[in-house]
Amino acid sequence: MRSAEASSHDPAERLKVLLVDDHLLLIESISAALVSEYGFHVTAATDVDSALAEVDKAGHFDVILLDYDVPGMDSLAGLQRLIDANNGAVALFSGVANWTVVERAMDRGASGFVPKTLPLRILGHAIRFIADGETYLPGDYMRRASTEKGKDYGLKPREFKVLALLCEGKQNKEIGRELGMDEVIVKMDVKSICRKLDARNRTQAVIVARDSGLF
Repeated sequence: MRSAEASSHDPAERLKVLLVDDHLLLIESISAALVSEYGFHVTAATDVDSALAEVDKAGHFDVILLDYDVPGMDSLAGLQRLIDANNGAVALFSGVANWTVVERAMDRGASGFVPKTLPLRILGHAIRFIADGETYLPGDYMRRASTEKGKDYGLKPREFKVLALLCEGKQNKEIGRELGMDEVIVKMDVKSICRKLDARNRTQAVIVARDSGLF
């Protein structure tokens, strides 16, 4: 998609930002606001492949905001591809990602989590923060993450990640690939999760997790 920039700002101070989202009205509105308020040079892409093409064309973006549900994400594989292509500075940009998804994204090297609900003033601050090489996480996310609901069931952090992927419909082999674990270990974790949630099988474990508000 086309780029936008404000001519009234010093080009040397402009940050190059790539928004990756398939909601056109949203990215057009955010792009216009970031250009007019901050003078950022904003480029938009609607899927991971077109985002990679933009990175290849630009060489590097100071910040990439990547929607969790954009086509080509393939869970978080798309995030990893963009991190590798841009040499970092990629943050998850979502209104639906829970803290477990965010934690997995951080494990893959994401530069933080930027909720779509942020006011424009804070969004601009978050972008500058990431461009400076820092990791941005909103305060309310940190408070929610600290509650760690999984501990109510005695779930270990890794088991909680496995359960999150079970809730996404992933099979053991896919979970192992996602978390860098041997499939045998995944099977052991699934068995442990079922025992702790008092579930007969993985399907019931997912139901218990959702009914309990874990996800």
